[in-house]
Amino acid sequence: MNMNPQTRTEQLPADSLMRNDRVVISADELPYLVDVVANMPDGGVRVTYSSGDTVDYAAGQQVAVIA
Repeated sequence: MNMNPQTRTEQLPADSLMRNDRVVISADELPYLVDVVANMPDGGVRVTYSSGDTVDYAAGQQVAVIA
């Protein structure tokens, strides 16, 4: 990852994300700040970031979060 070596990340299931978590979507970008997490009928979650971007994650899909 092209991040500050002092910045730690951990892998969490997407369905455990909460508002204000900082998610690393791409190693060459700054982290995205979680705004809303909504459950989807298939067991996954739809995450809306403060930027307005929305990403659908499958049930149990792991995401990198700034620790």
